[in-house]
Amino acid sequence: MSQGVIQGSMREAPLPDIIQLVSQGGKSGCFHVQQDASRARIYLKDGRIIHAVTQAGEGFEALMEVALWLDGSYRFEELVPDVPATITKPNASILMELGRRMDEWRVISQKVPSVDLYPASTLLPGETPHGVNAREARVLALATGYYSVGEMAEAMQKPVLTTAKDLYGLVMAGHVVLKGIRSGKPPKLDAPTAPEPAPAQAMPTIREEIPAFAPPPLLPPSPVGFPEGHDPLPETVGGGFAAAVPPPAPAKPAPADDPQRMVKLMNFTQRIAQAAKMVLPEPQHEMVNRLQAKATQQIISGDGPEAVKNLALAISRSAVDAGCDADMVRTLNTHLKALFATK
Repeated sequence: MSQGVIQGSMREAPLPDIIQLVSQGGKSGCFHVQQDASRARIYLKDGRIIHAVTQAGEGFEALMEVALWLDGSYRFEELVPDVPATITKPNASILMELGRRMDEWRVISQKVPSVDLYPASTLLPGETPHGVNAREARVLALATGYYSVGEMAEAMQKPVLTTAKDLYGLVMAGHVVLKGIRSGKPPKLDAPTAPEPAPAQAMPTIREEIPAFAPPPLLPPSPVGFPEGHDPLPETVGGGFAAAVPPPAPAKPAPADDPQRMVKLMNFTQRIAQAAKMVLPEPQHEMVNRLQAKATQQIISGDGPEAVKNLALAISRSAVDAGCDADMVRTLNTHLKALFATK
Protein backbone atom coordinates (compact mmCIF):
# COMPACT_ATOMS: atom_id res chain seq x y z
CA MET A 1 0.00 0.00 0.00
CA SER A 2 2.99 2.28 0.44
CA GLN A 3 3.31 2.59 -3.33
CA GLY A 4 0.10 4.64 -3.50
CA VAL A 5 -1.61 2.43 -6.11
CA ILE A 6 -3.54 -0.76 -5.36
CA GLN A 7 -5.29 -2.73 -8.07
CA GLY A 8 -6.83 -6.13 -8.58
CA SER A 9 -9.90 -8.19 -9.46
CA MET A 10 -13.07 -8.27 -7.38
CA ARG A 11 -13.22 -12.03 -7.94
CA GLU A 12 -9.91 -12.48 -6.16
CA ALA A 13 -10.52 -9.98 -3.36
CA PRO A 14 -14.02 -8.54 -2.74
CA LEU A 15 -14.14 -4.77 -2.96
CA PRO A 16 -15.50 -4.23 0.60
CA ASP A 17 -12.43 -6.01 1.99
CA ILE A 18 -10.03 -3.81 0.03
CA ILE A 19 -11.86 -0.60 0.95
CA GLN A 20 -11.73 -1.60 4.61
CA LEU A 21 -7.99 -2.26 4.44
CA VAL A 22 -7.36 1.12 2.81
CA SER A 23 -9.65 2.93 5.25
CA GLN A 24 -7.88 1.37 8.24
CA GLY A 25 -4.70 3.03 7.01
CA GLY A 26 -6.43 6.43 7.07
CA LYS A 27 -5.68 7.00 3.40
CA SER A 28 -7.22 9.57 1.07
CA GLY A 29 -7.79 8.80 -2.58
CA CYS A 30 -10.06 7.33 -5.21
CA PHE A 31 -11.10 3.78 -6.13
CA HIS A 32 -11.64 3.47 -9.89
CA VAL A 33 -13.98 0.50 -10.39
CA GLN A 34 -14.92 -0.97 -13.76
CA GLN A 35 -16.96 -3.86 -15.13
CA ASP A 36 -17.32 -3.99 -18.91
CA ALA A 37 -18.58 -0.53 -19.95
CA SER A 38 -19.73 0.42 -16.43
CA ARG A 39 -17.46 2.63 -14.34
CA ALA A 40 -17.54 4.07 -10.83
CA ARG A 41 -15.34 6.24 -8.64
CA ILE A 42 -15.36 5.89 -4.84
CA TYR A 43 -13.63 8.63 -2.86
CA LEU A 44 -12.05 8.31 0.59
CA LYS A 45 -10.80 11.11 2.81
CA ASP A 46 -8.65 10.19 5.81
CA GLY A 47 -9.97 6.64 5.50
CA ARG A 48 -13.66 7.62 5.43
CA ILE A 49 -15.90 7.01 2.40
CA ILE A 50 -17.28 10.42 1.42
CA HIS A 51 -18.49 10.22 -2.19
CA ALA A 52 -19.24 7.88 -5.09
CA VAL A 53 -20.04 8.52 -8.75
CA THR A 54 -21.37 6.22 -11.48
CA GLN A 55 -22.85 6.83 -14.90
CA ALA A 56 -26.30 6.69 -13.29
CA GLY A 57 -25.79 9.07 -10.39
CA GLU A 58 -23.78 9.84 -7.29
CA GLY A 59 -23.83 9.37 -3.53
CA PHE A 60 -24.75 6.31 -1.46
CA GLU A 61 -26.96 4.61 -4.07
CA ALA A 62 -24.22 5.06 -6.68
CA LEU A 63 -21.89 3.16 -4.36
CA MET A 64 -24.51 0.42 -3.89
CA GLU A 65 -24.75 0.08 -7.67
CA VAL A 66 -21.27 -1.46 -7.55
CA ALA A 67 -22.77 -4.43 -5.65
CA LEU A 68 -23.86 -5.80 -9.04
CA TRP A 69 -20.30 -5.83 -10.40
CA LEU A 70 -18.98 -9.16 -9.16
CA ASP A 71 -16.53 -9.53 -12.07
CA GLY A 72 -15.18 -6.00 -11.98
CA SER A 73 -11.69 -4.67 -11.38
CA TYR A 74 -10.51 -1.87 -9.13
CA ARG A 75 -7.58 0.51 -8.87
CA PHE A 76 -6.93 2.78 -5.91
CA GLU A 77 -4.71 5.83 -6.21
CA GLU A 78 -3.80 8.15 -3.39
CA LEU A 79 -4.83 11.75 -3.88
CA VAL A 80 -6.50 14.62 -2.06
CA PRO A 81 -10.18 14.37 -3.09
CA ASP A 82 -11.81 17.58 -4.26
CA VAL A 83 -15.42 16.32 -4.22
CA PRO A 84 -18.53 17.02 -2.13
CA ALA A 85 -19.19 14.77 0.87
CA THR A 86 -22.43 13.08 -0.26
CA ILE A 87 -21.98 10.04 2.00
CA THR A 88 -22.10 10.56 5.76
CA LYS A 89 -22.74 7.05 7.10
CA PRO A 90 -19.91 5.30 8.98
CA ASN A 91 -17.70 2.97 6.96
CA ALA A 92 -18.74 -0.10 8.94
CA SER A 93 -22.44 0.19 8.02
CA ILE A 94 -21.64 1.14 4.40
CA LEU A 95 -19.36 -1.85 3.83
CA MET A 96 -21.74 -4.23 5.60
CA GLU A 97 -24.59 -3.11 3.33
CA LEU A 98 -22.39 -3.34 0.24
CA GLY A 99 -21.29 -6.86 1.18
CA ARG A 100 -24.89 -7.92 1.90
CA ARG A 101 -26.07 -6.71 -1.49
CA MET A 102 -23.18 -8.47 -3.20
CA ASP A 103 -24.13 -11.72 -1.47
CA GLU A 104 -27.75 -11.27 -2.56
CA TRP A 105 -26.69 -10.62 -6.15
CA ARG A 106 -24.51 -13.77 -6.19
CA VAL A 107 -27.68 -15.80 -5.56
CA ILE A 108 -30.00 -13.77 -7.81
CA SER A 109 -27.54 -13.77 -10.72
CA GLN A 110 -27.89 -17.54 -10.99
CA LYS A 111 -31.27 -16.89 -12.65
CA VAL A 112 -30.92 -13.20 -13.62
CA PRO A 113 -27.31 -13.09 -14.85
CA SER A 114 -27.43 -9.56 -16.25
CA VAL A 115 -29.54 -6.43 -15.84
CA ASP A 116 -29.20 -5.92 -19.60
CA LEU A 117 -31.42 -8.91 -20.44
CA TYR A 118 -35.08 -8.47 -21.42
CA PRO A 119 -37.74 -10.21 -19.27
CA ALA A 120 -40.69 -11.65 -21.17
CA SER A 121 -43.80 -13.20 -19.61
CA THR A 122 -44.65 -16.81 -20.48
CA LEU A 123 -48.31 -16.42 -19.43
CA LEU A 124 -51.14 -16.64 -21.89
CA PRO A 125 -53.41 -13.57 -22.35
CA GLY A 126 -55.80 -13.39 -19.42
CA GLU A 127 -53.94 -16.04 -17.41
CA THR A 128 -53.59 -15.18 -13.73
CA PRO A 129 -50.62 -16.68 -11.87
CA HIS A 130 -50.98 -17.91 -8.30
CA GLY A 131 -48.78 -16.86 -5.41
CA VAL A 132 -47.69 -13.55 -6.96
CA ASN A 133 -47.67 -10.46 -4.74
CA ALA A 134 -48.63 -6.94 -5.88
CA ARG A 135 -45.08 -5.85 -6.69
CA GLU A 136 -44.33 -9.04 -8.63
CA ALA A 137 -47.60 -8.58 -10.51
CA ARG A 138 -46.48 -5.14 -11.66
CA VAL A 139 -43.12 -6.54 -12.74
CA LEU A 140 -44.96 -9.27 -14.63
CA ALA A 141 -47.15 -6.68 -16.37
CA LEU A 142 -44.02 -4.88 -17.61
CA ALA A 143 -42.34 -8.09 -18.76
CA THR A 144 -43.20 -7.82 -22.46
CA GLY A 145 -39.64 -8.25 -23.71
CA TYR A 146 -39.35 -4.52 -24.39
CA TYR A 147 -37.68 -3.33 -21.17
CA SER A 148 -34.36 -4.64 -19.90
CA VAL A 149 -34.10 -5.43 -16.20
CA GLY A 150 -32.37 -2.10 -15.58
CA GLU A 151 -34.92 -0.16 -17.65
CA MET A 152 -37.77 -1.91 -15.86
CA ALA A 153 -36.36 -0.87 -12.47
CA GLU A 154 -36.07 2.71 -13.68
CA ALA A 155 -39.65 2.68 -15.01
CA MET A 156 -40.89 1.35 -11.64
CA GLN A 157 -38.68 3.80 -9.74
CA LYS A 158 -37.25 0.91 -7.75
CA PRO A 159 -33.64 -0.16 -7.06
CA VAL A 160 -32.31 -2.57 -9.67
CA LEU A 161 -31.61 -5.19 -7.01
CA THR A 162 -35.23 -5.07 -5.79
CA THR A 163 -36.57 -5.61 -9.32
CA ALA A 164 -34.04 -8.39 -9.91
CA LYS A 165 -35.23 -10.16 -6.73
CA ASP A 166 -38.81 -10.11 -7.99
CA LEU A 167 -37.71 -11.40 -11.39
CA TYR A 168 -35.72 -14.16 -9.69
CA GLY A 169 -38.91 -15.50 -8.12
CA LEU A 170 -40.88 -15.14 -11.36
CA VAL A 171 -38.19 -16.94 -13.36
CA MET A 172 -38.07 -19.72 -10.76
CA ALA A 173 -41.86 -20.06 -11.00
CA GLY A 174 -41.68 -20.28 -14.80
CA HIS A 175 -43.68 -17.08 -15.34
CA VAL A 176 -40.82 -15.15 -16.99
CA VAL A 177 -37.94 -15.92 -19.36
CA LEU A 178 -34.99 -13.64 -20.07
CA LYS A 179 -34.06 -12.81 -23.66
CA GLY A 180 -30.90 -11.34 -25.12
CA ILE A 181 -32.60 -8.97 -27.57
CA ARG A 182 -35.39 -6.46 -27.24
CA SER A 183 -38.79 -7.61 -28.48
CA GLY A 184 -42.49 -7.01 -27.87
CA LYS A 185 -44.30 -3.72 -27.43
CA PRO A 186 -43.77 -1.02 -24.82
CA PRO A 187 -46.03 -1.85 -21.84
CA LYS A 188 -48.40 0.69 -20.38
CA LEU A 189 -47.00 2.34 -17.30
CA ASP A 190 -49.23 2.82 -14.27
CA ALA A 191 -49.33 6.09 -12.39
CA PRO A 192 -46.67 6.25 -9.68
CA THR A 193 -47.82 4.76 -6.42
CA ALA A 194 -46.87 5.56 -2.85
CA PRO A 195 -43.63 3.94 -1.71
CA GLU A 196 -44.08 0.46 -0.32
CA PRO A 197 -43.24 -0.11 3.35
CA ALA A 198 -39.83 -1.57 4.00
CA PRO A 199 -39.85 -5.35 4.39
CA ALA A 200 -39.48 -6.80 7.87
CA GLN A 201 -36.28 -8.59 6.88
CA ALA A 202 -33.34 -7.41 4.86
CA MET A 203 -34.05 -9.87 2.07
CA PRO A 204 -37.28 -11.71 1.21
CA THR A 205 -37.15 -15.45 1.08
CA ILE A 206 -35.68 -16.61 -2.21
CA ARG A 207 -36.85 -19.91 -3.63
CA GLU A 208 -33.41 -21.41 -3.97
CA GLU A 209 -32.84 -24.50 -6.09
CA ILE A 210 -30.55 -27.17 -4.68
CA PRO A 211 -27.75 -27.68 -7.23
CA ALA A 212 -27.65 -31.08 -8.85
CA PHE A 213 -23.86 -31.11 -8.91
CA ALA A 214 -21.60 -32.12 -6.05
CA PRO A 215 -20.87 -29.31 -3.60
CA PRO A 216 -17.65 -27.39 -4.26
CA PRO A 217 -14.78 -27.32 -1.75
CA LEU A 218 -15.66 -25.37 1.35
CA LEU A 219 -12.83 -22.90 1.20
CA PRO A 220 -11.80 -20.68 -1.76
CA PRO A 221 -8.43 -21.20 -3.45
CA SER A 222 -5.23 -19.50 -2.44
CA PRO A 223 -5.72 -16.17 -4.33
CA VAL A 224 -8.35 -15.24 -1.70
CA GLY A 225 -5.94 -16.16 1.05
CA PHE A 226 -7.29 -19.57 2.07
CA PRO A 227 -5.21 -22.77 1.73
CA GLU A 228 -6.22 -25.31 -0.87
CA GLY A 229 -7.11 -28.94 -0.35
CA HIS A 230 -9.96 -28.72 2.18
CA ASP A 231 -12.61 -31.40 1.95
CA PRO A 232 -16.20 -30.52 1.03
CA LEU A 233 -18.71 -29.98 3.82
CA PRO A 234 -19.99 -33.41 5.00
CA GLU A 235 -23.58 -33.92 3.93
CA THR A 236 -26.48 -36.04 5.11
CA VAL A 237 -28.91 -37.74 2.76
CA GLY A 238 -31.23 -34.73 3.12
CA GLY A 239 -28.58 -32.29 1.94
CA GLY A 240 -27.61 -30.89 5.34
CA PHE A 241 -24.29 -30.97 7.13
CA ALA A 242 -23.61 -34.14 9.11
CA ALA A 243 -24.03 -33.77 12.85
CA ALA A 244 -20.79 -35.60 13.58
CA VAL A 245 -17.77 -33.93 12.03
CA PRO A 246 -14.30 -35.52 12.19
CA PRO A 247 -11.85 -33.49 14.27
CA PRO A 248 -10.17 -30.93 12.01
CA ALA A 249 -6.45 -31.01 11.41
CA PRO A 250 -4.52 -28.45 13.45
CA ALA A 251 -4.75 -25.07 11.73
CA LYS A 252 -1.69 -23.00 11.01
CA PRO A 253 -1.87 -19.64 12.76
CA ALA A 254 -2.24 -16.57 10.60
CA PRO A 255 1.14 -14.84 10.41
CA ALA A 256 1.33 -11.90 12.79
CA ASP A 257 2.71 -9.72 10.00
CA ASP A 258 -0.16 -10.52 7.60
CA PRO A 259 -3.11 -8.36 8.79
CA GLN A 260 -4.59 -8.34 5.27
CA ARG A 261 -5.15 -12.10 5.42
CA MET A 262 -6.71 -11.82 8.89
CA VAL A 263 -9.07 -9.06 7.75
CA LYS A 264 -10.19 -11.20 4.80
CA LEU A 265 -10.96 -14.09 7.13
CA MET A 266 -12.95 -11.88 9.52
CA ASN A 267 -14.89 -10.34 6.65
CA PHE A 268 -15.68 -13.81 5.34
CA THR A 269 -17.21 -14.72 8.70
CA GLN A 270 -19.38 -11.62 8.33
CA ARG A 271 -20.59 -12.83 4.94
CA ILE A 272 -21.38 -16.24 6.38
CA ALA A 273 -23.43 -14.62 9.15
CA GLN A 274 -25.28 -12.38 6.69
CA ALA A 275 -26.12 -15.33 4.42
CA ALA A 276 -27.43 -17.31 7.40
CA LYS A 277 -29.63 -14.43 8.57
CA MET A 278 -31.21 -14.20 5.10
CA VAL A 279 -32.58 -17.73 5.58
CA LEU A 280 -33.04 -18.27 9.32
CA PRO A 281 -35.91 -16.68 11.27
CA GLU A 282 -35.12 -13.66 13.43
CA PRO A 283 -35.05 -15.60 16.75
CA GLN A 284 -31.99 -17.47 15.40
CA HIS A 285 -30.03 -14.31 14.52
CA GLU A 286 -28.62 -13.95 18.04
CA MET A 287 -27.26 -17.49 17.78
CA VAL A 288 -25.56 -16.55 14.50
CA ASN A 289 -24.06 -13.43 16.11
CA ARG A 290 -22.62 -15.46 18.99
CA LEU A 291 -21.05 -18.01 16.67
CA GLN A 292 -19.60 -15.27 14.46
CA ALA A 293 -18.09 -13.49 17.47
CA LYS A 294 -16.52 -16.77 18.61
CA ALA A 295 -15.05 -17.37 15.14
CA THR A 296 -13.63 -13.83 15.07
CA GLN A 297 -11.87 -14.41 18.37
CA GLN A 298 -10.46 -17.69 17.05
CA ILE A 299 -9.10 -15.90 13.97
CA ILE A 300 -7.45 -13.26 16.15
CA SER A 301 -5.96 -16.08 18.21
CA GLY A 302 -4.43 -17.59 15.08
CA ASP A 303 -6.90 -20.34 14.11
CA GLY A 304 -7.14 -18.95 10.58
CA PRO A 305 -9.34 -20.61 7.90
CA GLU A 306 -10.34 -23.47 10.20
CA ALA A 307 -12.39 -21.01 12.26
CA VAL A 308 -14.25 -19.93 9.12
CA LYS A 309 -15.04 -23.51 8.14
CA ASN A 310 -16.16 -24.37 11.67
CA LEU A 311 -18.44 -21.31 11.74
CA ALA A 312 -20.45 -22.60 8.74
CA LEU A 313 -20.68 -26.07 10.28
CA ALA A 314 -21.71 -24.68 13.67
CA ILE A 315 -24.48 -22.50 12.20
CA SER A 316 -25.89 -25.45 10.24
CA ARG A 317 -25.81 -27.77 13.27
CA SER A 318 -27.37 -25.11 15.51
CA ALA A 319 -30.19 -24.58 13.00
CA VAL A 320 -30.94 -28.31 13.14
CA ASP A 321 -30.77 -28.32 16.96
CA ALA A 322 -33.15 -25.34 17.07
CA GLY A 323 -35.79 -27.35 15.19
CA CYS A 324 -35.62 -25.56 11.83
CA ASP A 325 -37.39 -27.59 9.15
CA ALA A 326 -35.45 -29.61 6.59
CA ASP A 327 -36.19 -27.26 3.67
CA MET A 328 -34.88 -24.27 5.61
CA VAL A 329 -31.69 -26.10 6.61
CA ARG A 330 -31.21 -27.28 3.03
CA THR A 331 -31.58 -23.70 1.76
CA LEU A 332 -29.19 -22.47 4.44
CA ASN A 333 -26.55 -24.99 3.40
CA THR A 334 -26.96 -24.04 -0.25
CA HIS A 335 -26.36 -20.35 0.56
CA LEU A 336 -23.28 -21.18 2.65
CA LYS A 337 -21.80 -23.40 -0.05
CA ALA A 338 -22.42 -20.69 -2.64
CA LEU A 339 -20.24 -18.35 -0.58
CA PHE A 340 -17.38 -20.82 -0.39
CA ALA A 341 -17.69 -21.61 -4.10
CA THR A 342 -17.14 -17.96 -5.07
CA LYS A 343 -13.81 -17.50 -6.80
